[in-house]
Amino acid sequence: MADSQVVRPAGLGPRLVGSLTVLLAFAASLATASLVTVAVASRPGAAVAWLLVVIALHALRTALTRWWSAAAARRVRDRWRQSFAQHLRVPRPEGQRGRGDLLQATEDAAEGPDLDQLAAAARVSAVGLVVVALAAGWLSTAIIVALAALAVPLYRRAGRRSQTLIAEYTRRRELLERRQLELLAHATELRALGSVEYAATEIGALSDHEHRAAERALRIALESSLVTEFVSGVSVGLVAMVVGFALLEGRLDLFRALVAVLITADFFGAIRRYGIAFHRLEAARVARAVLEAPHSQRPPVSPHVAVATRLASTAAPWEATFALGAGDRLLLTGPSGVGKSSLLHALVGWSAPASGTVELTGAPIGFVSPTGGLLTASLRDNLTLGRPIPERALRALLDELGLVGPRFSDLDQALSPDGGGLSSGERVRLLLARALLAEPALVVLDDIGGVLDAASRARVAEALAQRPRVAVIEATADTPVVAPTMRIEVAR
Repeated sequence: MADSQVVRPAGLGPRLVGSLTVLLAFAASLATASLVTVAVASRPGAAVAWLLVVIALHALRTALTRWWSAAAARRVRDRWRQSFAQHLRVPRPEGQRGRGDLLQATEDAAEGPDLDQLAAAARVSAVGLVVVALAAGWLSTAIIVALAALAVPLYRRAGRRSQTLIAEYTRRRELLERRQLELLAHATELRALGSVEYAATEIGALSDHEHRAAERALRIALESSLVTEFVSGVSVGLVAMVVGFALLEGRLDLFRALVAVLITADFFGAIRRYGIAFHRLEAARVARAVLEAPHSQRPPVSPHVAVATRLASTAAPWEATFALGAGDRLLLTGPSGVGKSSLLHALVGWSAPASGTVELTGAPIGFVSPTGGLLTASLRDNLTLGRPIPERALRALLDELGLVGPRFSDLDQALSPDGGGLSSGERVRLLLARALLAEPALVVLDDIGGVLDAASRARVAEALAQRPRVAVIEATADTPVVAPTMRIEVAR
């Protein structure tokens, strides 16, 4: 996973750290063999010295690994958390607005440098085969190679099973998150119908499914650990048996025998750590794809306002091809249920198209629909979204759209997300006012004519006519607001 190597705390890359940790482990094993040898020879002074060396090497290895892993993970988290605002600016359709996946992806991506370090350590541990061959001969080395060749496929198989179950757990967790947001959005209606228990039961069932998926993933991870521990134990045991017989026959001294056993343990320890973490490599790759998604989700910038080429949504098989310039008005008509809204969502990037391509202007795009959201904030904040827009401009636009009276006289009065106290027509005009204040190049109207009376439709049409450089796409079944310059009719 080379991409994660952009993270290099204090100039130390994962390959260098992985190599250093293995070499320090080998050095500690050599020092341990010397410690035991001098202790058996009744040389307490030398034994104490070698003990201090062993402690120092293990402490250095532990400190290096922990420090580097923590620093690398922190830098990766900081880097991707800075992009969260960019992710949240990408519009998402209803049912897909929960972004718990960003937090999980950040944690998975933060493991990338550590996984690279483990992979490097596993590769460098092959040096241990040379050390064992020099210390104990070809038979011990052959045992290690044979069991390592047997272990690697087992590690990978366990890793793939873990990966599949983790993907299932992630899918169920995201489903739970979406369902929670959906039920919370309709909590008032459910309470009015006396169906709060239904919502609680639904969330409880999804939560149980999520927990069962997590338990299966943990069970597979434990099985993987059992396999790796068994293979490692057998390897060390067989090498210890071979060198033990050689030691008894006088063909090997104690130091070389200990070196062979300890280096074998280090070799399989490096492979075991990488094998256990193998399935996390794919999770880290998927995490990077999720975190880089805003760049890929944005349609290419076009010199036109919007260009669609054989664009089709997943909800309908028909295709649309058009090119909008400044001031163009496109009317998309057809009966309810043919997929007009789905096509608009694919056009602005809220969902992936089933086929075709889209190119959009780099300027703001306003999307207005009867289900559009308001903020739990003041009327002013809902209109300006934090931009420094003069009050007289706000008043003028509200008057232009017929939003007058007590409910609109105080710009600092609070609004609720469901637009409590506003009619559907007032809510839609308020959303249109917010869109126009952003000075968009394109305004998309998703079937708003049906919630506006004749006078309100006339006001909206006049407001858009007073902005001749703004392109408009309107989808409607039978109540258009704007006078089109282009028209696409869709049959059922």
